[in-house]
Amino acid sequence: MTPSAKLTTHTSPDVPEDLERLLQAHLPYSLPVLRRLQHAKHKDGMPPNARAVVVSSGDVLGSDQLASARFTAAYVDYGGGPDTQMWLFSTLEEVEKPSDADKAEYRLQIEELVRELVKLGKEYGKPTVYPGVCFWGHLGRAAPRATGFYDKWLFQAKGFPENDAPLPDGMRWDTASLDDCRIVVSRTDIPRVAETLFRLQNLIIRIGDGTPIAWAFLGFDGSLCSLHCEEPYRRRGLAKALGAKLMRTGCGPYATDGWTSADVAASNAGSRGMCKSLNGEQHWEVSWMMIDITEDGLKD
Repeated sequence: MTPSAKLTTHTSPDVPEDLERLLQAHLPYSLPVLRRLQHAKHKDGMPPNARAVVVSSGDVLGSDQLASARFTAAYVDYGGGPDTQMWLFSTLEEVEKPSDADKAEYRLQIEELVRELVKLGKEYGKPTVYPGVCFWGHLGRAAPRATGFYDKWLFQAKGFPENDAPLPDGMRWDTASLDDCRIVVSRTDIPRVAETLFRLQNLIIRIGDGTPIAWAFLGFDGSLCSLHCEEPYRRRGLAKALGAKLMRTGCGPYATDGWTSADVAASNAGSRGMCKSLNGEQHWEVSWMMIDITEDGLKD
C-alpha cells in the first residue's frame, strides 16, 4: 500500500448511497453484505445500534473508480443474535492469487475493522447473545462453528426454469404467520427466532385445514434459508417450486440486479440437487465464526 493510499475508515448509522453503488460494482462477491445493507435501508430501517463500516486503501466513498477500489465493508449489529451479527465483504475475495503485498494490505484493513468492532462493542455496552464475541466469518483469529463450511450457490432470476403448474388439489400458497414461524423454528437445529423469521420475505404451502407443510424464507442477506417440506409431502417437487417462486419474486424493488443465493452444506445432496435444477451455480465456500472482540488488535 502506497503512502498516498493510507487507510480510511467510515462508520455510519445509515447506508450511504456511495456504499451501495460501490458494492453493486463488485457483484456477485459482495452480494450478502449488499443485500443486508439494502434490507436495512429500504425495508426495515437500520436498527438503532447497527452500523455500516468501510475500511479502505484511500477514500473510496465518492470515488468514480468503483471497480478498482480496494476495501473491506461490513454491516454490524451487536443487538442481533442468535442470527448473524455481522456480514463482511472484502475485495480480496476477488483476487484469485493474492500476492504477499495484497495479503499485507488487506491484513491492515481487517485489523482496523476489528479495532472498530471493539470500539462499537464498548459503545453498545449491553449484554449480548454472544458475550465477548461477534458472530461473523472469514478471519484467522476465530473458531468455526461445528457446522463448518457451506457452499455458496448463486442464481439469477432469468435462469429460473419456468413452472406455472398449479399446486396439487387441496394445497395453496400463503405467507407465514408468527405461529407458522414458531413451527419453522421447531424443525431446524440452526439458531432461529420466530419473531425474526416473521420479518423476512417468505412463502409457504398450506393444506386445506391451514396447516403449513412446506416453507422457505429469504434471509436479511437475500439468501434462501429454512427451505423445508414435511416428510409426507416430499418427492413431489414442492420444495423446488417453492424455492423458485420465492427467489423469482426476489427481495423487493430495491434488488434489481437479479441475483439471489443459497448456502448449502456439501453433505446435503438433496439441496444441492435442487440448486442444480434451478440452474444455480456453486461459486465459493462460506463459514460462520465467532471472533473475540474483547481486546484491541489482532494476534497470530
